[in-house]
Amino acid sequence: MQNKVKIILAWVLAVCFLVCSLAAFLAVRGNGLSPSIERLNVGAVALYKGDTIEVPSISQFKSPENTRFGDSLVLRFDLPQYSASPMTLRMRSVHMAFNVFTGGEKIYSFGNDLASRGKFIGSGFHYIHLPKSASGKPLEIRAFFAIDDSRRAFSEFDLFPTEYANSDYFARHVFALVVGAFLTMFGILALLVGVATTFYGISAVRVMMIGLLSNSLGLWTLCHMKLLQIISFNLTLNSALEYLSLYFAPLPFCFLLLNMRKGKISAWKWWGIFGFVVVGFVLLLVNATLHFTGVLAFPKTLPCFHVYVATGMIYLIFTGALYSSKMDRSGKILTLGVVFFASVAGFDLIRYNLCLTYSLENTPLEMTWLPLGALIFVVLLVASYLVYLFHILEDKAEKDVLSTMAYVDSLTGLFNRAKCLQIFGFLDKSTADFAIVSIDLNGLKMVNDHYGHAVGDNLIKAFSVVLKQAFTGIGTTIRMGGDEFLAIVRNEHVADLPAAIEKLQNLQKNCKEELPVPLEAAYGIAYHSETNGDADSVYRAADKRMYEMKTTMKSKLVRK
Repeated sequence: MQNKVKIILAWVLAVCFLVCSLAAFLAVRGNGLSPSIERLNVGAVALYKGDTIEVPSISQFKSPENTRFGDSLVLRFDLPQYSASPMTLRMRSVHMAFNVFTGGEKIYSFGNDLASRGKFIGSGFHYIHLPKSASGKPLEIRAFFAIDDSRRAFSEFDLFPTEYANSDYFARHVFALVVGAFLTMFGILALLVGVATTFYGISAVRVMMIGLLSNSLGLWTLCHMKLLQIISFNLTLNSALEYLSLYFAPLPFCFLLLNMRKGKISAWKWWGIFGFVVVGFVLLLVNATLHFTGVLAFPKTLPCFHVYVATGMIYLIFTGALYSSKMDRSGKILTLGVVFFASVAGFDLIRYNLCLTYSLENTPLEMTWLPLGALIFVVLLVASYLVYLFHILEDKAEKDVLSTMAYVDSLTGLFNRAKCLQIFGFLDKSTADFAIVSIDLNGLKMVNDHYGHAVGDNLIKAFSVVLKQAFTGIGTTIRMGGDEFLAIVRNEHVADLPAAIEKLQNLQKNCKEELPVPLEAAYGIAYHSETNGDADSVYRAADKRMYEMKTTMKSKLVRK
């Protein structure tokens, strides 16, 4: 009953925490949003290669076909009337260098130095602070294409008070910001945990691959959603990181799959996955080289990456390398995560192309679900790893129990002869001194003959209790079999051996068990430093002294 109450209380607290977190999350988001924001839908005029192009709405502007690097474009439209308060125009550029003019005065410039040197220009959001005099006046953007066949030069023209310039966009995308930051930090933490566990000889391949994958997905989310601009306005670097993290993500995933499916699928399927790792690495290396040498920018190699990922998914699904009905629960959770993320990514690719083709802005399709898909995917990866870890620990616990049973005497709970031989092996590898006490319980045969073996077992158990008490913290106690016992004392406790023998004798005399005979034993002690032989030689010397003691004992329990 108490456990049920604790479980219910834990769930109530968890729900309360989630509700409070959501409330705080919404409150922070609400305070960051601009109370008045206008998505510009005014008409515009575009000048390209001497042609004048009428644009019905600036929000639906698309680049002319077959643009080339260095081509110029002029875009003009009228700003709406706004109040006297300072206003900011937020717009998104895609691989463009440009200058913004109003009333013949340049008020903003971006990427001209990079364009003049033929360098790649990233994409992102720009915040153009408008002077009061620009209200209702024409705005002119003079731009230069920094990539061939640019499908979208500018988009998302939003006008709002300047005081919200730094908070509005991030507040609107705070969920993606939290997800990206969480995945990145979680990935770093997982990598640190993985590195730390390797020092203890624990395999950390899975947790490290999950960390790398989480890190790459988190960084990609921050870059793709242009949220990295909260700390970096270097759009060239941000865009390069976006593509690098995207191209890198399949590698840790494939390594994770290789680790999980090794020995569980046929060799050709496993080597097929390994082949995709090699191809992915080569693709990343070649694309990065082409991009940073200025031969071919990352956006131009993206279709090749899409083909690579699609081919890999088809291979994994149709060969059964990703899923089979015989796989364990950990593998099934991983498969669920892959299918979910692939579905979200496929939907988002369709959504993106629909928005690009039909200019579907200010619609539900404008919102990407990839950050949520990435978060759930990583959560399922972690769940898969935890299930795997649980099975590993369960198997280890079972093996430990079996190992303990193999080395423990079932009657007394002391170590048995097999454990004694194992300890002898350890002692023989060291040059340190040690002592062995050979002990023989008196009177066992007489008790068995007159009172039965059950009473004899009670005599053995009673003696084993006092023997263990006497040597606790000093040595290892062992039942060799029958009425033969052993105590092994390491070098650091050899000086305590006389006190342990005295304690044993006192415990024997003061034993409270109801036994037909008093507890009595003969013992012999031998030291490694005496014989300089192996542990077995020391044991034989101790056993010889035990028999010498037994022959001199004046007791009715000793068989002469």
